[in-house]
Amino acid sequence: MHRPTPLSLFTTGSLAAILFLTGCASSTSSATRKDLNVLQPGTTRAVVIDELGIPATTSTSRAGLQMDVFTFVQGTAASKKAPRPVEPEQAEQTEMLALLEQNGTSPLAALSGKKLTVQVNYDEAGRVKDTVLLRMEK
Repeated sequence: MHRPTPLSLFTTGSLAAILFLTGCASSTSSATRKDLNVLQPGTTRAVVIDELGIPATTSTSRAGLQMDVFTFVQGTAASKKAPRPVEPEQAEQTEMLALLEQNGTSPLAALSGKKLTVQVNYDEAGRVKDTVLLRMEK
């Protein structure tokens, strides 16, 4: 019967740690780009959560309106999700952002690879009222 030596246990543990850390590093560098159009006024809370994930915190304002805080890395890889239907009042803004992104001049391009924390404030109907960028890190 072969008994593992402390050195072989260390080597196996080190290899596992390196593989884990390598996987973490590669997953953040190719994070999927979030569709930040969901932060436009009028978008439902369900659509925001579908795109950005579960909020880090949820609270209620003094006026009784819901607020979510999301933290995510704005990736560089294109999303594989199907495009969302757009409300008529958002169509013009969405078309403009799409055109800017196609020629590489999108203001959203500056956010690629950054860790963002945003607060989303909802109206009485549970639709985005406004969004506040709380923090942006490299």
